[in-house]
Amino acid sequence: MSRSTFLSVASSLIVAWSLFAVAQQSPPPAANNPLVELLQAKGIISPQEAATVNQATSAEEANSRLAQLLLGKGLISEQEYKATFTSTASPSGATPAQLLNTVYHPQPTASVAPSNYSQPAQAATPSASSGPTVIPAVAPLRVLPIDTPKQGGMIPDLKLGSGANMKLYGFYKASAVSDTASSGGATFGSQDWPLPLLLADTGPTSDPQFHIKARSFRIGMQTEWVPKNSGFTLTGRVEGDFEGDYTDVSNRNISSVRSNQFSLRVAWVRLDHTLSGLPWFAEFGQDWSLISSSLPNLFETTGVGIGMGSLWERIPMFRTGVQFHSGDFKVQPEFAIVLPAAGSSALTTDQRLRFGDRAGAESDQPGLEARVVFQFPLSHNWKGVAPAQLIFSGHHARMNEIIPHAAQVVNETEASCTTLPCPITVFNSTTAPNLGFTTNTSITGASNCPEASGVCTLEQIFKRGAQVGNPQNIYTMELQLPTPWVTFVAKYYRGDDMRFFFAGQLNDVYSNLNGATEAGNGISESGRAILFGCASGVTGGTPAAPTLNCNPTGVAGVLLYFPLNFNPWADRADSGS
Repeated sequence: MSRSTFLSVASSLIVAWSLFAVAQQSPPPAANNPLVELLQAKGIISPQEAATVNQATSAEEANSRLAQLLLGKGLISEQEYKATFTSTASPSGATPAQLLNTVYHPQPTASVAPSNYSQPAQAATPSASSGPTVIPAVAPLRVLPIDTPKQGGMIPDLKLGSGANMKLYGFYKASAVSDTASSGGATFGSQDWPLPLLLADTGPTSDPQFHIKARSFRIGMQTEWVPKNSGFTLTGRVEGDFEGDYTDVSNRNISSVRSNQFSLRVAWVRLDHTLSGLPWFAEFGQDWSLISSSLPNLFETTGVGIGMGSLWERIPMFRTGVQFHSGDFKVQPEFAIVLPAAGSSALTTDQRLRFGDRAGAESDQPGLEARVVFQFPLSHNWKGVAPAQLIFSGHHARMNEIIPHAAQVVNETEASCTTLPCPITVFNSTTAPNLGFTTNTSITGASNCPEASGVCTLEQIFKRGAQVGNPQNIYTMELQLPTPWVTFVAKYYRGDDMRFFFAGQLNDVYSNLNGATEAGNGISESGRAILFGCASGVTGGTPAAPTLNCNPTGVAGVLLYFPLNFNPWADRADSGS
């Protein structure tokens, strides 16, 4: 913004609040406010935004809507908004409100307390020495911001009779993408979004591909309701896109090769209040996982950086938190119980359509997540630059695999296998895994063999089936440093069984015999083949036991976002050039 434009906007704001201060003791304004028309003519607000302000039922409401618009556009800061707008309303019978400076100027020889922001000023003319607005670099992508919602702070598109407000949002997006190589194979070889892995053979070339897609279209709705005569604020959000699965029905696939389905992204309701003067909230629904606080800001919105270092997942949860603050420094600890999920790779299509995942839910315990966010400005002189954040977060859940008491259907191609290890039996059905235990290995003298002969198969040893599980532990450290020149985002995470969060190179858990002799395998109801072993061999007399392990994986990543007009020697302030 040039200096002349900045002064013009500041002058317009002074006139605006002067008119609104007078209007507090005058009849309601006309349908079309001339000041709003002036701001629209200057291109500061759009015709739709002007109509929103003009449709206010009172001067106070018009004042609120206009101030919120200017705050959202970055023309005034949060401190300027609080210092000017919140002080213009006078209680009944009180002295009329006085105007404040639209830009706060600290005294050069005295320390200014935060409370001085709310003191009335003697003049409304901005100082000629006021500094230019800083042009921020690239704002970090924060799917879980810690800013508390303000009562009546949303400018609605629709106002209901109950007092609730609704606002629609979204975007249309079409992408044309050329990939120099694919991930290979019949299943993953033609994705229209990037995967960083070579999963199978790509044929005689790297399999370059060209895709056009429009399924990133997104639509959402925000809601707000403030119960009368209460300190509670209820907000909510529901959001979806067409990033769902493709259909398998003829009446849709004859119309387009890419008839993908609408799917839910987030859907939650949030209650905000204060506890002993501290902002507190409780949220219920589906939202981003607490370990997904930092995501890369990429053009590709289908799976933002999955498999490339992002912990990317939305999950059903109950979440709560409280905020401590001192001036601009904020600390917000949060805790949530979440749906545990394993991201099982061997589920059949029918199982995925019915329940999506089962190993996490069958642990009979919720997943636990927590994070603490430290937020602070790097410089109070960088107006318009987002504050920095330092984040620590963690996740714990338990996975449980159930192997029923059944004998696997014999794999005809390997029915005569006598040399261990035998190939794992393949599925014989597209709707259910080939559940149960292998029976082609005899175990002699096992202490848990119930047969009088002392010779058993796994199916005979585990008369009621078996279950085995593994923990899912993840922790992260994240740093976001926005500056006028470059935005620095760094994240380190470490954990095990992170496939559900698209981390750990998408690897699944595995069976580690730890030196034991393989005694066959059992296929769980999630389709996972779990090896069983005997410590002293299949004739050594030791009990056969299942094995399931996952090695911890640690990943660190750093992102730097530069603006298109990057100049490291400039002061990144708009000086009118």
